[in-house]
Parts: sequence; structure tokens; C-alpha cells
Amino acid sequence: MTIQWLGHACFAITHRGYTVLIDPYNADYTNGYPKLRLKADRLLISHEHFGHNYREGVQLSGRPESDCPFEISTLRVPHEFKLGNWRGFCDIHILEADGCKLVHMADLGTQLDGGQISRLYGADVCMICAGSATALPSQEAKRATDEIMAKVIIPMHYRDGNRGGHRLEMVKDFAYHFESPEFIHYYDTDTFEVTPDMEPQVAVLKYLGPEAWGALLQAPENRARAGLLARLLGRK
Repeated sequence: MTIQWLGHACFAITHRGYTVLIDPYNADYTNGYPKLRLKADRLLISHEHFGHNYREGVQLSGRPESDCPFEISTLRVPHEFKLGNWRGFCDIHILEADGCKLVHMADLGTQLDGGQISRLYGADVCMICAGSATALPSQEAKRATDEIMAKVIIPMHYRDGNRGGHRLEMVKDFAYHFESPEFIHYYDTDTFEVTPDMEPQVAVLKYLGPEAWGALLQAPENRARAGLLARLLGRK
């Protein structure tokens, strides 16, 4: 099972040859990221904000949901401290397969209550916003990962050089709240392999861009052929 970070809050999760894509961003509203043109077997959207709902950038394979190796459930949470009265709500996605639980926390904006903690408790991997601003402050995001006892924490939705909104914090601001520096692992890849014996850690993945997306990329359009076909179809 692999988790590939495609930038912002977007991930491709692949298991048994089946790929679930979560929260594709609209590059017109997400600073510094390229336009998405991706392929996947299933698409999950946490909420209807431009940084998370770019359905137009994803081509689905058409495979039946029965092929999906994951059991997928959702948990609705407020986007902000005003309990959804300002930014609305978003869905945390929980993906479970072969005894492994992955949690994509969306733009969680409030602390979790007891029932929510119970649903998420024991997550093997937790993908959580580390940039504050439109979600929990980084210190509170760290607290949420403590409460659900997440084994591996993958930060997302933060400012990375010229990528991400200027109001977002950088990942180092999130990492600062962990007492042990050796707990923070900085990777030179955008992909994390989920295994039964993986080490507890904060896994900071490196954004590599479309050059690393391989089979996830849609085939480029053959513009010359498309233009010729259009002219032929336009003839009487």
C-alpha cells in the first residue's frame, strides 16, 4: 500500500492495483501548483472548496466500486472554530484495508470530541493540515494526532516555498510542536509505503510535481489529431 502526496491536500492511495485519489486542487486558486490532469479508480472529495474539489482534473477508470480494496467511511467535522457557521463542514475520510486504517483529516477546524476520537483512534496513518490559517492551528493539529494515537503522521496543506497560500504556516512550524527531533523524518520522495512494521514518525514528504506521477497522469491530448478530426466531422 502506498500514499503519494500530489501537493496541498491531494493524495493518491494505491493498494492491490487500485488507486483512490483524495482532494484534487484547482491550480487557479492554489498558489504555485500546476494544473492537475490525473487518472484514478475512485475520487473522494472532503468539501466543496477550490483547493479540494477539482473534479474536472480527474479522469476515472470506470472500474466498479466492488473492485475497491478499501472499506471507506466518512466523519463530518466543522471547517472552523465557529462550528461550521463560517466555512461550513468537511468530511474526514477513513480508508481501511487488510487491518490498516488510513485517515485523511480534510480541513479539520475544531478539536475532536470523544465520539470522533473513538472513530479515528489507532490510525496507522493520519494525513493532517499542518498550515493552520483555514484549519486547526498547528499546535492543535498536533494535539489531534495525539488524541487518536496515530502511528504515522503525514503533514499536508502547508506553505512549501512558493507553493501554498501566503497565510499558511510552513511544515517546520508544525514539526516544532513534537518534542523529539528524531521523530520527524524528511523524505526525498513524495511516496510513503505503508507496512505493518513501519516506524512511528512524522513523515514529511517531498513535493516532486508531475514528473513523479507516472501512471497517474492522463495521456496528453493529441491536438493535431483532434484538430483534423474536428475538420473532417465539420465537412458536409
